[in-house]
Amino acid sequence: MARNKDRDMSQHVSGQVNRPLSQPPHSLSHEAVTRETKANANDGLTSSEAKSRLEEYGRNELDDGPGVQPGKILLRQIANAMILVLIMAMAVSFGIGSYIEGGVITAVIILNIVLGFFQEFNAEKTMDSLRSLSSPTASAIRDGKTITTPTAELVPGDMVELKTGDVVPADVRLIEAVNFETDEALLTGESLPVQKDPTAVFEVETGPGDRINVAFSSSTITKGRARGIAFSTGMYTEIGTIAAALRGSGKKTRPVIRKPDGSAKPHRYAQAWGLTAGDFIGTFLGINVGTPLQRKLSKLAILLFFIAVVCAIIVLAANNFSSNREVIIYAVATGLSMIPVSLIVVLTITMAAGTKRKVQ
Repeated sequence: MARNKDRDMSQHVSGQVNRPLSQPPHSLSHEAVTRETKANANDGLTSSEAKSRLEEYGRNELDDGPGVQPGKILLRQIANAMILVLIMAMAVSFGIGSYIEGGVITAVIILNIVLGFFQEFNAEKTMDSLRSLSSPTASAIRDGKTITTPTAELVPGDMVELKTGDVVPADVRLIEAVNFETDEALLTGESLPVQKDPTAVFEVETGPGDRINVAFSSSTITKGRARGIAFSTGMYTEIGTIAAALRGSGKKTRPVIRKPDGSAKPHRYAQAWGLTAGDFIGTFLGINVGTPLQRKLSKLAILLFFIAVVCAIIVLAANNFSSNREVIIYAVATGLSMIPVSLIVVLTITMAAGTKRKVQ
């Protein structure tokens, strides 16, 4: 099994490489990167060495992951804070015999779930299709000759040649560059092309957007030409790190805090179980998963639910907690007025539309 398939994807960090170097490549001179990756800046790798490294590190491809999963998409549409609040309101409405109001809420829930499902399903397929945007071939130097090789067969240590219009096939530490610029909007959001400088060396903590001595996988070359050493391929590229983080493949349970000798007190087990249960509930409600915007909206839904309960209690209190059906309906309606019932579907449609626009 290739080494990069065996490692824990959850431990990916920015600036990593398939084979650890003394420092991240952007913090080393290109001579040091060439030496530590056992590359050859003039003749490139031999065909036999390239084949051996391909077996060791695996193909230069992003992990497919689970793909588009309709069942999980549907579950996410149902198991979010806003929909759960509406479901509780629907149950209360039917419970007090307010069938018209309950029917309206039911229709809103179904509409939100159906529209949200199809929009997110299409968005997932759109994101999955982004894989096809990468270049199928790359120019590499092997056995002293420039060849065109499938991008998937590029390995760490390959000498890569880059020119205007190409898509960078792997994370590359530049050796030579002539008026060389790349579009890194997909990684950093920077709207303007970035001019590269292969002679620069940076601190270890330097962010990806400032590493102008590195050309990142999947970025587009807008100007000039360059040569460099591929140091990260597949899921170890910067774009692969982002993909691994989005997939969230980390452990689902909290570890037990132990003493140096490996033992742990009973309350530490209870603490770990409690935190794990809290994580599960938070994931179910959507307050600790998804984008920052989605998490904030889930927290907003929970806050609005409590506000709705308070408003309903105030209405009931104003009527001396009368069991009159009209009073209860009025209290429920007042609580529901606090909840923006179509917020979820509007957000989903907007984000799906934005995703499609980015691909165009």
